[in-house]
Formats: sequence, structure tokens, C-alpha cells
Amino acid sequence: MKRMIFLATVAAALLAFSACDKKTSDDLKQKAEDAKQKVETKAKEAKEAADRQIEKAKPKLEELGDKAKEATKDAQPKLEELGEKAKNATQDAIEKTKQAAGSAVENVKNATSASPAEASPTPTP
Repeated sequence: MKRMIFLATVAAALLAFSACDKKTSDDLKQKAEDAKQKVETKAKEAKEAADRQIEKAKPKLEELGDKAKEATKDAQPKLEELGEKAKNATQDAIEKTKQAAGSAVENVKNATSASPAEASPTPTP
């Protein structure tokens, strides 16, 4: 008899425990579903906020792009002028280098073609 009471008590406890587990399981499922809904809602709100910011920034980006194009157009003639000046300066430097080299060659030729007697300050015996 004691054994039957003990088994009945154990059985009742197991039934109560399993019912408790089901309730806890259902609660956890509901909480998970609620959390999922909140995450989805927050993600949607964040996406909408990002889209609004992008739309808000588009005119400014277009304005900056237009300004950059204008600056490029304004700078192009100046850059071409500077390029032409650099080209002319390079040509002038080449010509001056050629002239200096030619002059040096002439000086060397003149120095070597002069007679040794004229070049030497001491009299020859």
C-alpha cells in the first residue's frame, strides 16, 4: 500500500511537471515570436530611416557632382596653358643645352688646334 501511494505521488508529480514544461515551452515560444516580431519591426524601421537619409542626401551629392564638373571645366584651360608653358620651357632648355655643348666643343677645338709654341710661355732652346 505504501508503495502504491508512493507510485501515485510520483505519477502525479510527473504529470504536473510535464504540464509545467508544456506551459513553459509555450511561453518560450510566445516570447521568441514576440522577439522575432520586434526585431523585424526594428529592422524595417531602420531600413526606412536609411532610405530616407539616402533620399535626403541625393540632392547634395548631385550638387557636389555638378560643382566638380564646373571646376574641371574651369581648370581645363589653365591646365592646358600650364602644359604649353612647360613644353616651351623644355624646348628652351634643350636649345640652350645644345648651344652650351656646341660652345664647349668649339672651345676644346680652339684649344687643341693652337700651336704648342703659342700655348707655352717658356722659350724653346
